[in-house]
Amino acid sequence: MNASTKLQLLQDIYPNSEELDRILEKLLTVALDEHQQRLQRYDRDIRSFEAQYKMESDSFYRRFESGELGDDADLFEWSGLIELRQELRDTVLQAEGLL
Repeated sequence: MNASTKLQLLQDIYPNSEELDRILEKLLTVALDEHQQRLQRYDRDIRSFEAQYKMESDSFYRRFESGELGDDADLFEWSGLIELRQELRDTVLQAEGLL
């Protein structure tokens, strides 16, 4: 059963939209908490790279994207973490706006 079918079933089970709203809000809250914990891990790992390379992430990312810093695996990991963190921040902001 796909997500839209499950949502339709929930709408049928809970015809009162206030009840369904409360259920969905709880689900969003759980998802938001998980995302915020993941953001904390990303932030911790990014700070570790900043300390190791003695460089702020904004500066690193600009220089890495322009090809100035080479192609070490660590640098790709750091860059990937920065991108994942930004995507996750966007998702968190969107979820927070719904709660």
